[in-house]
Amino acid sequence: MNKTKRHHMVETVIVICEGSSEYVYLQELNRFFRANHIPLAFSGQVIGTGAYKAAVNRYRDIRRQMKNAEIVIWVDKDIYLDSQKRLYDNKPPVIPDFMFSRMNFEDFLALHMDRKSMFKWQKVCEEHHHFTEPMCSAVYLPLFKVSCFEHYKKGKLPFKINEETLSRLFANLKRKHVRFKCDFGDFLKERLNIVLEQYE
Repeated sequence: MNKTKRHHMVETVIVICEGSSEYVYLQELNRFFRANHIPLAFSGQVIGTGAYKAAVNRYRDIRRQMKNAEIVIWVDKDIYLDSQKRLYDNKPPVIPDFMFSRMNFEDFLALHMDRKSMFKWQKVCEEHHHFTEPMCSAVYLPLFKVSCFEHYKKGKLPFKINEETLSRLFANLKRKHVRFKCDFGDFLKERLNIVLEQYE
């Protein structure tokens, strides 16, 4: 007897994100999920800035509209080492902990490269003291293009998301000497594992 294919309800997570680059990444993730029949989706809500108050205000607006929705906040870590640190340190408990890209979205993209290429970019970042005094975009973007993706433009994903690029991301996040971190990357791996285990 032939088994009919089961259709599972898609779990949707609202992701309040900093800009168009994160939004495009989430859209590409959704394309990958659909192509592979993974019942998961991310609804990107762009703030236009990574500033604390803007992120919190957007969270509160969406929470009022969707009381039971799962909502996460994904921003870059760089300004939270300086101008936004005190605000975030005094965050009320009703606001979820932010998911940070350390230090910025381009560093997160580098985690999708092979180990050798990713460590090449990390060395450039260390030479420019990026992990203690994060480089501004005017400095790091030309370096990023030379070291990682030659034709990179903000708001455009420089690679396709597939099993290989996601495997590289998850492997690099686990490597002991990798200084780039991304809470959203860890969350993505955890959520994928849960969904795939449920629907095996």
